[in-house]
Amino acid sequence: MRTKCILMMSAGLLALAGGAHAQTQTKPGETTVDEVIVTAEKRTESLQDVPVAVSAYTAETRQIIGISTIQDLANFTPGLSFSGSQDRVFIRGVGRQTNTNGSDPGVATYTDGVYDASTRSVSASDFFVERVEILRGPQGTLYGRNSIGGAINAISKRPTDSFSGEIRATAGDYGVLNLEGAVSGTITDGLRARLAGARYNQDEGYFTNASGGPDEGGVGERTFAELQLEADLGPDLTAWAKIFTGSADTNDRATNYVGNYDSALYPPNSIIPGSAFGYTTAGFVAGGPATNPANKDVRRINTNTTNHQKLSDNVGFSSDIVWTLPGVDVRYIGGYQTYVFNSLSDLDDTSMESYTVPLAPGFSICAFFIPGCTATRIAPSQAFGYVEEKSFGSSEINFSSNDNGAFQWIAGVYYYADELEQQSHFQAPDLVQLRTPSNGPANPSGDFVTALSTLETRSAAAFGQVDWSFTDTLKLTAGLRYTRDEKSGFEALRVVCFGCGGFTPDQYGTSTPALDVTAATISLAAAPGVSSPVTIDPATGLARRGLSGEWSATTGAVGLEWTPDSDTLAFIKASRGYKSGGFNAGGITPLPRTNPEYVDAIELGYKRNFGSRLQVNAALYHYKYDGLQIPLTVTTAAGIALTQFFNLEESTSYGAEVEAIWRPIDPLRLSLSYGYAQSEINEACCFIDGVDPNANEPGANPVGPLVGGQQPQSLKGQQLPQTPQNKVAFSASYDIDFSAGTLTLSGNYIWRDDTYQGVFNREYTLAPAYDRVDLRAVWTEADDRYRIIAFVRNAFDEVGYDNADGRRLASPPAAADSFGVVYGITPPRTVGLQLQYRFN
Repeated sequence: MRTKCILMMSAGLLALAGGAHAQTQTKPGETTVDEVIVTAEKRTESLQDVPVAVSAYTAETRQIIGISTIQDLANFTPGLSFSGSQDRVFIRGVGRQTNTNGSDPGVATYTDGVYDASTRSVSASDFFVERVEILRGPQGTLYGRNSIGGAINAISKRPTDSFSGEIRATAGDYGVLNLEGAVSGTITDGLRARLAGARYNQDEGYFTNASGGPDEGGVGERTFAELQLEADLGPDLTAWAKIFTGSADTNDRATNYVGNYDSALYPPNSIIPGSAFGYTTAGFVAGGPATNPANKDVRRINTNTTNHQKLSDNVGFSSDIVWTLPGVDVRYIGGYQTYVFNSLSDLDDTSMESYTVPLAPGFSICAFFIPGCTATRIAPSQAFGYVEEKSFGSSEINFSSNDNGAFQWIAGVYYYADELEQQSHFQAPDLVQLRTPSNGPANPSGDFVTALSTLETRSAAAFGQVDWSFTDTLKLTAGLRYTRDEKSGFEALRVVCFGCGGFTPDQYGTSTPALDVTAATISLAAAPGVSSPVTIDPATGLARRGLSGEWSATTGAVGLEWTPDSDTLAFIKASRGYKSGGFNAGGITPLPRTNPEYVDAIELGYKRNFGSRLQVNAALYHYKYDGLQIPLTVTTAAGIALTQFFNLEESTSYGAEVEAIWRPIDPLRLSLSYGYAQSEINEACCFIDGVDPNANEPGANPVGPLVGGQQPQSLKGQQLPQTPQNKVAFSASYDIDFSAGTLTLSGNYIWRDDTYQGVFNREYTLAPAYDRVDLRAVWTEADDRYRIIAFVRNAFDEVGYDNADGRRLASPPAAADSFGVVYGITPPRTVGLQLQYRFN
């Protein structure tokens, strides 16, 4: 019923809204629906003249309607989804399914035209970013690398000609205090600069700890600083450069486990004793309750391991040089960045510190055969330690026509390189038995799984696109891009268990051994992508092998656009997108290499200004999606669950998107965005659901005989992850003018349908539907020297879900409770006040 209501509201409001979310001052005689200038096709054009489904958000728009995070961008952009708990972006169901080394995003993110595989830079404050452009659909010609789903480009605020400066301070609940400052202007004739910096701090978290530990979620400090220089090196040559640095030290959290604790001594796929088993024993030590507090309040956690993240050694630079010659512009865009990221997160979702494993009643080997053996006491708390060290850079040289002739063209070459080192440490730091396995070298870290990898990526491309206006109203566009990707490096793995192989602590007590089971876990077989055989280091116990792969593809687009008048653009476009193959590095699995992904897309678009007050943009699309790279859980011969990559044969999706703006009177601005999507996996077999290995849950589709005691399933008919069927956002703002300034009142409403987060469409992968209301009041002084913004985000404190990941239970309290769910949770209601002061 609620979906029907939303659809009815959307249909009724389609005549109210428009595609470019921007707010600028209008002059007499100008359109009251604001024109937005974008560089979506690497030329400066009006958004309404670009034959691409693109949404653009200026800094002023973000100020007025309250777009401050990438989740906000996703809320207002049809087809765009974001999982904050996993830091993954999807456009029309195309994105990345894992952050494992060797995998790539499916949505390309750029800052000032420089590729960046993370979302951090494109979600920067509007204090630093002048405009964010979101291009939907494969951008396989001009953007190329990993833009199979689309591209997001953030454009920095540039130095000003005259001296100016700005200071901002934001205070809010949860102990928020943010400070931002910048100065800009001319240093000398032909040389301009901008120096800006920020400190963001939050003292209290969105999640309270029932065990008495610190709050988590949003807590901590982040800093950022940049210096820009822009120079006129001649009448036809301009150069711009930016150097920047950032840091973060946070206790962030965006997930919580909802469900009963698993009281089994060894939960499914566990190789060390489970923490929640301790609640069934006498004399356990734990800081919090024996039942999960999240079952009553999803924002209450119960942990003795505080989530912690640290970003350090983050420095980088970007540059943009344009040389204007008769008939052609020559442009260089390049940049480099490096950083180190460390994190520690809770793995067992309890505050269990220690307990004694009772000996098996009646008979135990400890009691009957081992002198001096007694029941053993263990400290089972589990954590996940992660280290990522990355350096990357890119360079592009392009040549584009700069005349007004019937033929317009652009051509160029591109090169990208990175080196990424990942360390994944699944650890029980206080389970001292793990440090001395009986059949291998010492394990001083206390890891039960250590997965390491280092990979180098090299990507080169050449591209070109031609636009031919063969009549006054018709234009033909055709483009091609050739890309070659290379990845090489190594992966390493060590697995140490405690109580496996039948040597369980209820039988062996204090004589229970820790065993190195690496050799039984890894694959020694030759496989595509393996460049050197497995070796095991006798000093560290790490198994190691080399990886290497090459992939290439030709992508492009062909389109026809029709402009019967200056207010109308209609287009049809066929395009192909490509994402490089890769590796599931770190697991030494039988099939480490994945093939590329391809999307063949057909898109119809329509953009129209109805007079000066109404603007409507719409798009229809159909995708044929081949080779989706999906991580699925497999169980090794040793009973250990590891992730392995697979390519799904074929999927299809289609959808419709509408964006609109209506200004019935000058002070009032109404906008609407709506996205509808359908997706289906056509062919994909045969895979094990790690949460339901016996295919017993409703919706299971078992196929063929058991494999290793588990039932494979077909994925045919399943929906693609992160593809909500319906999503709508409505915004309204009203300006009230006074002699001293203008008061702008605005409100937003967003609603997102429930959506599956995994290819097994089950209750435990379904993120529920949610809605949200934001309210703002903006006072802008008449001379625009200062501005005051009061805001309430998520005014009714709704719980938003951006991810759902099932967890199988072995010994739940009730037979019907066969699984729990780790949900990604959006922030609660927040209120605050921002003060801005500008000077010149």
